[in-house]
Amino acid sequence: MAERPRGTWAPDPEAWFRRYVPRPKAAARVVCFGPAGGAPAFYRDWARAAPAEVEVLSAVLPGRESRVAEPPLTSMTALADTATAALVPWLDRPTVLFGHSMGASLAFEVTRRLEARPGPRPTALVVSARPSPRRLREFPSPVADYDDKAIVAYLRERGGTPDELLDDPGVRELILPPCRADFQVLGGYAPDLDRPRIDTPLRVLLGALDRGVPVSDGARWEEVAARFRGTRVFAGGHFYLLDDPPRVLDHVLRALRSETAAARGPGSAPPPGAPRTTTRPTGPTDSGKGSEAVRTQARAHHERRIALTGEPLNTAAALSATSHEDHVLYEDRGAVGWAEGAHARVTVHPDRTVLALPGPGRDAGAGGTSRVFPTDGGVLRTLDRALAAVPVRTWRAYGWAAFELSYPLHGLPPVPGDAPLAHLVVPAREVRLDAGTALLRCLDPDELDGLERRVRSAAALGGAVGGSARVAVDIEQHGADAYRASVAAAVREIRAGHLTKVILSRSVPVTAPVDLPATYVEGRRGNDPARSFLLRLGGWEAAGFSPEIVTRVTGDDRVVTAQPLAGTRALEGDPAADHDRRAELYRDAKEVFEHAMSVRLAAEELHRVCDPQSVTVDDFMSVKERGSVQHLASRLSGTLAPGRTAWDAVGALFPSVTASGIPKAEGCALIRRSEHGPRGLYSGAVLTVDADGTIDAALVLRSVYRHEGRTWLRAGAGVVADSTPERELEETREKLRSVSGFLVPAADAPPDGARGARDLDEQSAALTG
Repeated sequence: MAERPRGTWAPDPEAWFRRYVPRPKAAARVVCFGPAGGAPAFYRDWARAAPAEVEVLSAVLPGRESRVAEPPLTSMTALADTATAALVPWLDRPTVLFGHSMGASLAFEVTRRLEARPGPRPTALVVSARPSPRRLREFPSPVADYDDKAIVAYLRERGGTPDELLDDPGVRELILPPCRADFQVLGGYAPDLDRPRIDTPLRVLLGALDRGVPVSDGARWEEVAARFRGTRVFAGGHFYLLDDPPRVLDHVLRALRSETAAARGPGSAPPPGAPRTTTRPTGPTDSGKGSEAVRTQARAHHERRIALTGEPLNTAAALSATSHEDHVLYEDRGAVGWAEGAHARVTVHPDRTVLALPGPGRDAGAGGTSRVFPTDGGVLRTLDRALAAVPVRTWRAYGWAAFELSYPLHGLPPVPGDAPLAHLVVPAREVRLDAGTALLRCLDPDELDGLERRVRSAAALGGAVGGSARVAVDIEQHGADAYRASVAAAVREIRAGHLTKVILSRSVPVTAPVDLPATYVEGRRGNDPARSFLLRLGGWEAAGFSPEIVTRVTGDDRVVTAQPLAGTRALEGDPAADHDRRAELYRDAKEVFEHAMSVRLAAEELHRVCDPQSVTVDDFMSVKERGSVQHLASRLSGTLAPGRTAWDAVGALFPSVTASGIPKAEGCALIRRSEHGPRGLYSGAVLTVDADGTIDAALVLRSVYRHEGRTWLRAGAGVVADSTPERELEETREKLRSVSGFLVPAADAPPDGARGARDLDEQSAALTG
């Protein structure tokens, strides 16, 4: 540690921070701030588990441990001021600050103070289990008024303190004094939202079952952080980190490594705690000769954050309804991204990927330039190179990948013609919406005022979708006989040993005009999807309520997540009947076998691109409710192996096993023979891609599609050796109901039945090939 400052004003740095495992020669540090009432020993195991080149310090607040004789501090201002002065001498090497619960707010305020003064700053900040500053202003904590009985009840409810300690009168008298002081701190803390955003990179960790911190609130920390690195959700409640300490510590160390590496720049020595092998950067990286020129000429977004009075989903849907350009709405459990126009457009074909850049107009391809990337290293590697060549900093691309992208990935011949396999845009205008705020992003600063007016107007109008009229669709019998025959033929192939499982689908035409934005709003209200989307891009229009993701890959810690669903029963709103069907799911040997096979294949795919030791099944065969159906669901994760990229993970997991087959190549080939035409968006992906390598890809199911003048629904079922054609047909009906009941007629649509039988026959023929 550097020589500590002299003078009676300064707090004692040695007293403020406990070193359970002293490592004076450590290359880096993690400084930890604990929860309300917590002792420094809360992080003792972290100090022992950290690698030899990292030293863990645990904050000792006045009134605890060796400082028990000191009067406790009862305001955040006093705590943060003194902690900041004490911390400065410890910042003589790369340091990440970590705070849990109250400690998160303290670490955040310390970071603010360090940035406001000359001298060293933390390398990164990780906050855990704490509401965003905005939420703390909206919902002030009442704990300052708690008496001892209420404090004990609060501690029991949060679960961080064992009941046997709270039941012991002697121990309880040791616990209560620091809790009384900390509850005064919590109750009196009102974050200042007018101060500049911190520049220190910020990550948020949350427990999925923490009732005090909604998962959707994690993204709102971006309001106070200029370099927000995203949210990671762990299984468990408020004290989730006690359930799996090594995994949480590993995430914090990854933050330290990645930010240290970024600060050092390319070609420098490995950061503290880094693996000994060399890894490719997580984000897309152009391996062409022009990459340096792209970086130096890249444009930056102009941003503006405004208060949002409307509901985010409805606001984004209203923006889509009034847009005359290509646009994509993408929702991740309440966090909404909306993109319009195309500053850059990337289209993927079997033999090439084309990057179109703007000319004098504002849309890509309007008198602009294009660059062709031959597919010499695989279609996804080529896509990676094309995106890396986009001359924009901190971009986010929005787009879709068709099911037929699976053909080159699995060695199958391409579909005749030149239809794109994927289509992505880096938008000219973007809005990121969450409860209470909207972040506007434009490459042209002159467009910000107009975009703000549109967002405010959409917030006022959003959700007004008219009456209860619906478009009727024949989901019961259309194509039923052909589907039964296809299932029977697939069962024969499976029993002959040609493959183990295949997902066969059927299409149902929608013969009346549909208002897609209104349908999206109504359908999102009636479903609880993993992701949802509304798009008009590359000739396709769709509104969907995805029950699962193909994958999510985080750019900061390189974690890959898969979420296979397999096994289905209806969900009709009758609690007793739905409960019986749920129990039936677990008893049905066919459904359980189908799900277990899907999980096994997903694990094998993760092993191909991840460190095998990191691959885990985080949740096995729980039941997820998705609109009109309930599914057996599992979640798997792993960390990308050295040399692997996010696109490698997409290639390993695409198409989703729950929408293709086992083995995938044989499943895709049978689908192609059985369904007599390309699937297009169905069972492909709608996705977002960030410049840092983060990819979030929703599986395209439970959707309404419009393409080349036709509108339709589509659903499939998993076929295995024990399948029966009638049951698989009924499963498609159950899934179709997630969408069919929400089809809102267009304002100028003719009455039901106005279309003749000829129209229906022509569209049916077009869908079935």
